[in-house]
Order: sequence, then C-alpha cells, then structure tokens
Amino acid sequence: MAVIGGQPTSPKASKGKNGIRKDISSTINFYSRWEANMARLYTYLRIRWEYAPKSFNIGGQMYTPDFFLPETDTYIEVKNFWWTYSKIRDEKFRMHYPNIRLEVILKDEYLKLEKQYARHILKWEYKNSKL
Repeated sequence: MAVIGGQPTSPKASKGKNGIRKDISSTINFYSRWEANMARLYTYLRIRWEYAPKSFNIGGQMYTPDFFLPETDTYIEVKNFWWTYSKIRDEKFRMHYPNIRLEVILKDEYLKLEKQYARHILKWEYKNSKL
C-alpha cells in the first residue's frame, strides 16, 4: 500500500482486487474490481475513458482520480468507503481545482449501476470473483 504524507492512500487500499484484467487491457493495473467494472461499463456504454491519466497536487500530496471521461471533461472517483481521509482529499482537490469537474461514485450509486448493467457485461466481477 502506498503512503502519502504519512498516511496510506486509502484505508482500504490493500483490500482491493489489484491486477490486470485482460478483457479490458493488457497493460492497465486496476486497484479494485469496482474500478475494473466501471471500465467495463464505460466501454459497454461506448463512453471513452482514460484510467488514472493525471495526478494533481492538492497541497503537499498528490491525488489521482480513477478515470477521466474526455467527452464530458470529467474526472471520476469510485469509492466503496467514504472515509474521513477520502473526504478531506476530496475537499482539498475541490479547493485547489474549483474549475475541474470531479464526480464521486459511492457505494449506493455503484450498486445501482451493477444491478442495471452487470448481467449485460461479460466478465463483470462480483465480490468473490477470481481474476
């Protein structure tokens, strides 16, 4: 788990299913099944996406949103848990970059998307799925 400014990048970072998903890309290392599934969803919906293309200095630490959607000029962060650390990082980002659009997909929204689309998307990963 990476450490930034004395704190882990996320309290749950080591819990994710880290790895390459060959059905998506032979070079992208996703840090969680949720990130991989969002990439699958964007591809299914024909939404052009880039994975973690840019890091932002948010005052003593760097922050890299999970996705960038070029057609809407929007960064996306996918969060299973909205920890205090994540909230502070989000506030810092918005304070330093008020003109950059960032959307956070939290657990409730992710589960709605999963319910709506997972059955249509080959290789959608569930809680106990193997890579």
